[in-house]
Amino acid sequence: MPPITTTIDGVRVHAINCGFVQVKRSHRSPSLGAPIILLDPFWTEWLPIWVWVIEHPEGVIVIDTGENQRVTEPHYFDCGGADGWVTKHILRFRIQEQLEIGPQLKALGIPPDAVRWVVLTHLHIDHTDGLRYFPRAEILVSRNEYEQPYGSVPCTFPGWFNPRRIEGGYAHNQFGKAYPLTTDGRVIIVPTHGHSHGHQSVIFRGATVDLFFAGDTTFTEQQLLEHQVAGICIDKAAARRTLGAIRSYCQERPTIYLPTHDAQSAERLKNGRIVRTHLMTTLR
Repeated sequence: MPPITTTIDGVRVHAINCGFVQVKRSHRSPSLGAPIILLDPFWTEWLPIWVWVIEHPEGVIVIDTGENQRVTEPHYFDCGGADGWVTKHILRFRIQEQLEIGPQLKALGIPPDAVRWVVLTHLHIDHTDGLRYFPRAEILVSRNEYEQPYGSVPCTFPGWFNPRRIEGGYAHNQFGKAYPLTTDGRVIIVPTHGHSHGHQSVIFRGATVDLFFAGDTTFTEQQLLEHQVAGICIDKAAARRTLGAIRSYCQERPTIYLPTHDAQSAERLKNGRIVRTHLMTTLR
């Protein structure tokens, strides 16, 4: 699938499919967590791994980095100990080199060395495995995520990986705090804990519509509408609070919701389809 590009307030935004992943069905749907997921014999369909690129006037921003073809090698996870073993048994990948983020950026006329910022929503492998293309970019991850990694495989990170650990920022009504990435205030990073201890999301604030780059807060927009927490979330109470905050935000501002593994995310971006807040399930 070629990249999908739209322009919002003069800023080009790209949805780039950097591989596919299958997860256990209990990984995506509500479940009791890791033990059930490991034992689950059933897999989902192939899910996209979206990487998002914002050509902001202050510099190109890449949100997550997708996969690389080495992930399909039999011994790729052997260096990862228990986390590597678990990852190997709960995820399946499909990717070719031409789908990696580096070649696809070049095809768009964006040299990877021209990227100013890479924002990682969290440190799971399908979000970090394209890092090798960005040795010159400033990498940003939340301090909580860096200090309390859950399910990551650090031995697969580049040797030079030393991200800026962010926290704090200004007060935000829904998310408690927000970290301003750009000086014009249009791109902010907000905490969206639950899927992992330090998961974060990126918001592009437009004049008439916002983009919410959600990472793995949910697998689909439908899960957001139904306030449904995925089985893989490490902290389900935090995940429920996060979904409540996102829902509140979408009710306040017209927002296009863009999770990493939703097959419809890129089409929503292309067509400008905002979250249909009138379809939200009433919270109990």
